[in-house]
Amino acid sequence: MSQKIKNPNEKGSGFIVGIIALIAIVAVVIGVVLYMGRNQPIEGLPDEDVSFTVQVDGSVVRLASDKAGDDAVVAEVYEDYSCSYCAEMAQGGHADQLEALNNGELVVEYRMLNFLDGTEPGSPKVEQARHSTKTLAVAYEIAKRGDARLFWNFHTLLMRDQQEAPKWDAAQIADVVKGMGGDDELVSAIRDELDTSEAKAVAEENYLELEKTLGKVSSPHVIVDGKDILENAQAGGLGDWVNLALEAGKA
Repeated sequence: MSQKIKNPNEKGSGFIVGIIALIAIVAVVIGVVLYMGRNQPIEGLPDEDVSFTVQVDGSVVRLASDKAGDDAVVAEVYEDYSCSYCAEMAQGGHADQLEALNNGELVVEYRMLNFLDGTEPGSPKVEQARHSTKTLAVAYEIAKRGDARLFWNFHTLLMRDQQEAPKWDAAQIADVVKGMGGDDELVSAIRDELDTSEAKAVAEENYLELEKTLGKVSSPHVIVDGKDILENAQAGGLGDWVNLALEAGKA
């Protein structure tokens, strides 16, 4: 009786097929986990309600309540999302600002900057769009859509998590915006990376306006009736900026 001779490569081929199948299964599992993770709410995101609106007027993002009358104090706030002092001011004055905006005592006109991305010598133009420009683009896009709640919470997040935020890519920023209630169209646009040309133009205009007003460019600055009220802030007192602004505006 003849005996069938086995192909010596048959065992090895089966082993390779098994490995490939295992890798495929692992890849599918990882994909499912990532998909489920992306569609789960992100914990710890700012989630505050607001009683004011947001409007864009050229390079200015204006926050104002319907309760704000002619006697409301208007504060121009110059800030850069990469500025640590801006974060200190925003966090320290957070509760006071929200209350004053909601009750109509205060109107805030944000003039966002990006000079900390690195400007060209002798020019307000940035050399390369980095964190300041990219986040300005997102914040400005949110403001253009009139979503005051999302703008407020996104601003809060950027200032609160300033050390981590520069590490976020477009997809991660899109995820947090979605987690804070951004609509699908906005989230998709952010995920695909917004064009930063408009953000650069906004920042450049604000740079020139600040330079004209104070003769220098730095941040933060809060201008009330043409004067920088932060000049009266005591050391470590940036968080008191709302009270200083209200005092200056009502003087």
